[in-house]
Amino acid sequence: MKRSIFLLALPFLLAQCNPKEEVVKQQPMPVHVAHPVARTVELTDIYTGRFSPVEEVDLRPRVSGYIDSVHFKEGQKVHKGDLMVRIDPRPFDAAVANADARLKQVEARHVLAENNLARAMNLVNKNAIAREEFDIRESEVKQAAADVLAAKAALTTAKLDREFADIHAPISGIAGKTIITPGNFVSGGNAGADILTTIVPHHPIYCYFEVDERRVLEFTRLYFKGEADGREGEPAKVEIAVSDSDEFEFQGTINFSENQLDPNTATLQIRALVDNENEFLTPGLFARVRGKVGEPIERMLVRDSALGFDQSKRFAWVLKDDNTVERRYVEVGSLQEGGLRVITDGLTTDEKIAVSGIQLLRPGAPLAPSEVEMVPNSTDV
Repeated sequence: MKRSIFLLALPFLLAQCNPKEEVVKQQPMPVHVAHPVARTVELTDIYTGRFSPVEEVDLRPRVSGYIDSVHFKEGQKVHKGDLMVRIDPRPFDAAVANADARLKQVEARHVLAENNLARAMNLVNKNAIAREEFDIRESEVKQAAADVLAAKAALTTAKLDREFADIHAPISGIAGKTIITPGNFVSGGNAGADILTTIVPHHPIYCYFEVDERRVLEFTRLYFKGEADGREGEPAKVEIAVSDSDEFEFQGTINFSENQLDPNTATLQIRALVDNENEFLTPGLFARVRGKVGEPIERMLVRDSALGFDQSKRFAWVLKDDNTVERRYVEVGSLQEGGLRVITDGLTTDEKIAVSGIQLLRPGAPLAPSEVEMVPNSTDV
């Protein structure tokens, strides 16, 4: 029985040891390759930013009282000086009348005190009254004068409170929603006063963006080489695009940069002022900010689509003499129009890189390369 089993397995064992078995060879993969091109380009960088209002005012009452009426529409444009909210003015009108009456009283006392002092002066010169009596009359005049000043100040305060009962827009802008409606009591005149609405102007508008440490150092080196202006130079211009368009259709002028990098993010905050006359841009929108870095200079360019990603690094597949490729990490610069990426280090114009099928490439794998032009927006795949 054991011998029969061995005889049945023998053909299989002999097949495994067959020296004539053919080895399947890997077929070369077709791939397009191209030389990097050298061109004079205007170096730019693109940053992520956000629009922010130049001003923002929380409209708060300066006096307390019941809301009598609201004179603005939510979400509508208001102008500086427009009446926004009116607090019931009757208590303040009464306070003004009371302060005015008080002033008239103390003014009458002041006049009487001055007359008494004048009579006392004649009498003291004739030795008809004691000197002490004269001093009392003189003191009464001074006290009456002080009472007049206090009454005038109280009247001024009462008039101010009456004025503050009519709340006007301190700036021009877009009004927010009405937070407190007529009939409600509002507390005013302190830091915790109720917010009635918020006014935010849209013209002009700020765009804040962050520049990383490496770009700050790069710009600083350009400055010390005389290839870029510093803080004292002409205000730099930037171009801005919003999220629904690839076109940088808005213009801004840098008018502020922080004096130190944020230690938590290693970035420098920069601010650009955008005219926004038609008020198309709204605070809070994201933006892509493109700014020029130095003067035009000759740089090497490759298709951005020909570069791979390895975490935060970029690499290209460089063609070797044996028609295989090696992965080469490169330093990249700004993206130019048409999809060409600036290469600052890692390649030469004598080398060729793969520009198609880069997701399928592996080091050492045989290729069948065909050379094409390194042109932007190519349809080569």
